[in-house]
Amino acid sequence: MSHRRSRRPGRPLATALVALATGLAALLAGVGTGTGAAGAAAPAATSADSRPAPAQARRAGLDGRIAFVRDGQVFSMDRWGGDVRQLTTRGTNSHPQWSPDGQRIAYLHEAGGRRDIWVMSSGGGRQRAVTTTGDVTSLGATWAPAGRRLAFSDGQGQLVTAASQPPFGVQAVEAYPTGGFCDEGDPSIRYPVYVNRFLSWSPDGRIALLGSDCYYDDRIDHYDTATGERRQVAASGADCCGYLEWSDLFWGPANQFGYTQRDTGQYGEDVDAPLLIVYPGFRSLDGDTGGAPSPSGQFLALSTTRDGVAVVVRARADGYGRTVLAVGSQPDWQDRP
Repeated sequence: MSHRRSRRPGRPLATALVALATGLAALLAGVGTGTGAAGAAAPAATSADSRPAPAQARRAGLDGRIAFVRDGQVFSMDRWGGDVRQLTTRGTNSHPQWSPDGQRIAYLHEAGGRRDIWVMSSGGGRQRAVTTTGDVTSLGATWAPAGRRLAFSDGQGQLVTAASQPPFGVQAVEAYPTGGFCDEGDPSIRYPVYVNRFLSWSPDGRIALLGSDCYYDDRIDHYDTATGERRQVAASGADCCGYLEWSDLFWGPANQFGYTQRDTGQYGEDVDAPLLIVYPGFRSLDGDTGGAPSPSGQFLALSTTRDGVAVVVRARADGYGRTVLAVGSQPDWQDRP
């Protein structure tokens, strides 16, 4: 947990609480406005990579294989937990993410103290480095809806994107912030976007990311790739609004937003509070992390522990009907080609 920050003068607590409540309501609704604080839309991006995937690509998908991590390597299995295949063998590999078409997997590759984003085919072949700087700071990468780009954070913690096919190439992202304590909401003024480890790209073109604020200790933002707006949807800390620890941001096939949360109380005193997945309609149990909705929307794969061992579990979308599939963690579900 980051250190607590002293409250800034000149900003009434009531205003901050109203902003937080509004943001949480929007977070659970999973909405994005695409406009600045004054209601004026920012200029739309012209790149195809910033637009959402075509409507047919956002249909209810077919539940394919589940990628997961065991002993520092990436594996895949069928949705019933059978036909387990090891996909990586070199270095330490984690946080696999299937491409929208189900043909490739992006993952974090670590070797010799270097951390880079790699991609491989669905069967583990054609492994190649997307980055070679060795300083990736996010926990893996996330795919654009059309599958042409990957988003992650660089050595400075800044949000960047790279082409998912050679010659790759990295581009920094800038946005205009709204909804936060110090956010100006001016579409004409753009700033770098910084990521605290976790990010996830939605089917409709928003990137959810965990960051920090000039007032609150942590904030969750939704960055609209089409308009350039980075909108705060939730905030925590600053000795006013409780201390929520967030991780493992993710999206469902119909743009439902989810994440893992631990509510440690008003002043962060409850360090043993339950660790739960927050996702519309899902009944979570203590210890659940890393939700991965199935493309059909009928199931959720997640990580938890059984007798001290990390396992991958498949549950129905309501949280019931749980089945342990395999020893491992960090599941992600393939949209079957």
